[in-house]
Amino acid sequence: MIRRTIWTLVVAVAFSLPASAQMQQQGQVGYHTVACIKVKPEKGSEFRAWAASDLHKYAQSRVDAGVLSTWFLLRSVQPQGASADCDYLTISIYPGAPPEPLSPEALGEALKKAGLTMSAQQFMDRRDSLSMLISNNLFQNRASVGDPIKKGNYLVANYMKAANVDDWVAFEKKVWQPVAEALIKDGRAAGWSLNVQVLPGGTDLKFQGVTVDVYPSWNDIFKDDPQFIERFRKVHPDREFGTTFEQFDKLRTLVSLQLFTAVDVVTPTK
Repeated sequence: MIRRTIWTLVVAVAFSLPASAQMQQQGQVGYHTVACIKVKPEKGSEFRAWAASDLHKYAQSRVDAGVLSTWFLLRSVQPQGASADCDYLTISIYPGAPPEPLSPEALGEALKKAGLTMSAQQFMDRRDSLSMLISNNLFQNRASVGDPIKKGNYLVANYMKAANVDDWVAFEKKVWQPVAEALIKDGRAAGWSLNVQVLPGGTDLKFQGVTVDVYPSWNDIFKDDPQFIERFRKVHPDREFGTTFEQFDKLRTLVSLQLFTAVDVVTPTK
C-alpha cells in the first residue's frame, strides 16, 4: 500500500544516515485472469455505458452459471491518460482451475443465456469498437485477508519483481500478512492479497507478482497512521523494524504502484 511504500522509503533514508543521527476473499490457490483494457480516444462515455449494460449482463450470467465466482471491473485512478498502460482492468475469479477460452459458438450460447440478443461477432465488434485488449494474464492467489471487495473500494496494486518468487511469497506471508491482518482489525484497511503471475511465466517479465491493498474510501488511503511502527512491533516483537524492511528490499523490487477503484462487482444472484 502507499503507506507501506512510504515507510520503506523512510527506512531506506534512515539507514543512509550516520549511526548517530512500508480484491474479494479468494482461496489460497485460487486462479484469476486480469485483463488490461485501453479505451479508444473519444469513446470513454460509450464504454462506460456498454460496460454497465451488456458487459455487466454477460459477466452476471457467467457468475450465476458457476463459471466464475466473482467478476470485477476496476478503473485506473492513477495513472491516467494516454501514457497509462490500462484504463480499466477486468478480473475474473475462478472457483477452480481456469476454464478453456470460449469459441465463437460457445460465446454465442453464453450471450443468449445472458439475455443479450446479439451474435458473438456483434458482441466482439462492439467491444473492439470501444476498447483494445492490452494484455490478459493468469494469476494465482497465494494469500488474502479481509472483507470481499465492494463497489467503490480503492485498491493499491504493488507490482513486484522477485529473483526467487517462492522466497518472496514465504516472507510476505510470514511477515506482512500478520501486519495486514492487524491493520484490518484496527480499521486501517479493508483487505490485502498476494498474487503470483502464472502465465506468461519465466524470469524475463516486468513483474512476477502483485500485492493488493484494499481501502474502503479515498480518505482511508492517505490517512495518517502514527501507530504503524508500534503495531508492527506488537505483531512481530522478535523482529527489528528497519532490518525487516531491508530484507524485503533484498527479496523484491517494487517496479510500479497503481491505484484503482472498483466500479462494478458481480457476485452470484442465486
